[in-house]
Amino acid sequence: MVLPTFTIDAALVRSITHSPEVMGSLLVLLAAYAIRLFMPVRHKQMENSPVIGKATDREFHNALTEGYTKYPNSTFTIPTAHHPMVIVPPKFLDEIKALPETILSFQKQVSARFLGKYTGLGVNDTLVHSVKVDLTKNIVRILDELQDEVDYAVTKNIGDIPEWKAVPVYGTLLKLVALLSGRIFVGHPLSRNETWLQATLSYTIDGFVGAEKLWTYPKLFHPVMQYFIPEVRKVHSYLRNGAKLLEPVMKERQQAMRDNPNSKKPSDMIQWIVDNSEGTDGQDTDYVTKTQMLISVVAIHTTTMTTAQAVFDLVAHPEYIQPLREELEQVRAEEGSAWSKASIAKLRRMDSFLKESQRFRPPGLVTMNRQVEKEVKLSNGIVLPVGTHIATAAGPNALDPAFFEDPETFDGFRFEKLRNLPGNDNKYQFVKTGPDQLHWGVGTHACPGRFFASYEIKMLMAEILTKYDIVLKPGMGRPQDLAIDVRVIPDPSAEILFRNRRT
Repeated sequence: MVLPTFTIDAALVRSITHSPEVMGSLLVLLAAYAIRLFMPVRHKQMENSPVIGKATDREFHNALTEGYTKYPNSTFTIPTAHHPMVIVPPKFLDEIKALPETILSFQKQVSARFLGKYTGLGVNDTLVHSVKVDLTKNIVRILDELQDEVDYAVTKNIGDIPEWKAVPVYGTLLKLVALLSGRIFVGHPLSRNETWLQATLSYTIDGFVGAEKLWTYPKLFHPVMQYFIPEVRKVHSYLRNGAKLLEPVMKERQQAMRDNPNSKKPSDMIQWIVDNSEGTDGQDTDYVTKTQMLISVVAIHTTTMTTAQAVFDLVAHPEYIQPLREELEQVRAEEGSAWSKASIAKLRRMDSFLKESQRFRPPGLVTMNRQVEKEVKLSNGIVLPVGTHIATAAGPNALDPAFFEDPETFDGFRFEKLRNLPGNDNKYQFVKTGPDQLHWGVGTHACPGRFFASYEIKMLMAEILTKYDIVLKPGMGRPQDLAIDVRVIPDPSAEILFRNRRT
């Protein structure tokens, strides 16, 4: 079994060095890697869980594949930065996928790995409920707003291109996704405020970079060193500035409710956070702002990465462009130009293409990340001790020939063909999870925002395919990914050519 190749070529290095933001982040990651090389952090190894790879390795893609193949019935460990990760075979997921936060905690795993106490990165119950319940059940209602924002975002950030023009894919898509998400999270006009947009985009990047820098110091010094790390200080400035922008909106709503307690509440993420918060948190602008920023961490960057990979796969396999356009034209002829739940559901080829793209290049090669809060004993007798960080190897699982025929060949319509088989119509959708589809997670704790992300991505892809011709630059192959730890990052500097559609 072979995972996609991840390298950095000379052109990529040159382009990165001309981007101060990307260069700064890359230097931090390389510095953290160098420190790990000479001062690796020691952790107690879980018994009977063989270690694959070295703590000094920059990435663990091959280690995951080796362990997945060698240990299908037992755990193995990869020595990831800061916290070794015990990989639990997929065969045991039914035993652990429904265990509550009090036993296997996603929230504490995120906070521990990214030093949430200082960086602000993490997840809370308000966020999970607001996304899983309120956002998902309101998707149909918000489609008109999303389409309006797609029109605005694409016009503003791509615009009219009469002749071929190089467009930076990741940076452009990041702005598009931020505008779409913001429209539903805080509403217009705040969603288009440049200060708010910059805060939601930078909060994630500076939080991750700040955590990497903070990890280079012993834990004993973290409470002090947080004040000397620029990125950590920036994170707190984004929260302060965001609260200043959000405060007038919240005060206006609070006054409206006092004036008329029976008035209809707004239906956006601000209101859902307020309604789902405990005690007085819902009236605390700082708490609502922080929860908004945390949602941006999970909603904006991962959606952008998934969309960027799909665009790169599309220009690398241009034979799929025309069939996807034909499907769009047919659906619009049947359902009209305004997107609805029914019309988007008919985009079966696009759904398949996105799922195949994700199968090869997900944002991360592991899922079901948890911190063990209470000892767990698996059916084969293996014990997961308290404090252990666990995950399952979703990347190798997606390329397992036991699940997919010819798994190392990219087949954009693989899942459409599988869905056409009797009894499979609802089994292989982009957002579907299962033992052979782990990238969204599994069970009751699968990614709660995947339905919203799916709609965003499909609407953006439809707009690009409808309005533009897109191709690789002459002599250029598919942009190469960056492999860091267990993450798969689309080349943030890659450009492809756009022009107004002629074909």
